[in-house]
Amino acid sequence: MMSTFQTLLFGFRSSGDYFISTFLFGVMFGIAASSAGISQWQTLLFSSAVFSASAQFAALEFWHAPLPLATIALTVALVSSRNILLGMAMAHHFDGHSLRRRILWLFLLNDPGVITSFRLDKNIDRLCYVTGYGIAMMVSWLTSVLIGLNVAGLFVSLDLGAIDFAGPLVMATMMMLFAKGSDTRPAPWIVSGITSLILFEAGAPSYLILIIAVLAGVAMGILQQRKTDG
Repeated sequence: MMSTFQTLLFGFRSSGDYFISTFLFGVMFGIAASSAGISQWQTLLFSSAVFSASAQFAALEFWHAPLPLATIALTVALVSSRNILLGMAMAHHFDGHSLRRRILWLFLLNDPGVITSFRLDKNIDRLCYVTGYGIAMMVSWLTSVLIGLNVAGLFVSLDLGAIDFAGPLVMATMMMLFAKGSDTRPAPWIVSGITSLILFEAGAPSYLILIIAVLAGVAMGILQQRKTDG
């Protein structure tokens, strides 16, 4: 049985591939935020508080004076709604953990860390692993955003604020990660992925894809649980 520190370190080290991709993504966000006229301290505060790349890029589309705070909050909530499925998948791993550890884990919640944790030995503390994974990604994200802010002048001719993040891409990525070695039921994720792809092909707006796809996954999860409970 790994100690808490060993599990944190294991999670940190396991983030290698995503650490690099997150770093490149963060540089892009720093450049986009600078082009939107957001100051460095505001961008870093935003990045550390929200910790969701896709939601932050989406929020940039509405970043103009006066700030439509309600619209930005709703946008971030919709784009991050996939975390409902992540929370459902990890709910039983909260048993036996203190409130402090649960809050820390929720703050550092990250898709790849949760998904890869399902492939680990059952004796490993998954919450601790995901926390270590999230710390690594947070370090990568904030460092890269800061770099992006400082090199933004080299990319002033680029319009990065219009980058689009489609719901199907997020769902498809998580479905591929779930495909092998997971003890968690894949049906909610499969339903979400299929729903989002159908809506995408039908030309539905991104926010509608995210809402309906997540609701479809949640509904499937509830049906499965009721069937299990008899």
